[in-house]
Amino acid sequence: MSQRYPPQTLKSQYPTGQIYVVWDNLNIHYDGADYRWTRFNRRHGDRFHFVYTPIHASWVNQIEIWFSLLQRRVLRYADFPCAGAMPRAVMNFIRRWNRDEAHPFNWTFRGHFVHTQRRHAA
Repeated sequence: MSQRYPPQTLKSQYPTGQIYVVWDNLNIHYDGADYRWTRFNRRHGDRFHFVYTPIHASWVNQIEIWFSLLQRRVLRYADFPCAGAMPRAVMNFIRRWNRDEAHPFNWTFRGHFVHTQRRHAA
């Protein structure tokens, strides 16, 4: 499923069957001291499977690559003279990107994945 829904919405839209929820490592996605997601899952028949993306793996998400290009080419060291200058600069970059540079990104990671234990949010 490519759309983003909180588990509370998913349980209503898919009242039966197993549901896999892919989450990044944002603190709100962890159980926390109250085990909120474990309790949620038990209330719904243990049919939810929470899968976390690797820590420091923003490169897996293609839009993160594009946002890093925007940040490096437009926003870093920028000094915008008025409130409307930044949105104009961003839109100009988007138009230029779409016209001249738009392409699929090729993943070039050749290293080894580091398997770490899941950290709990503080």
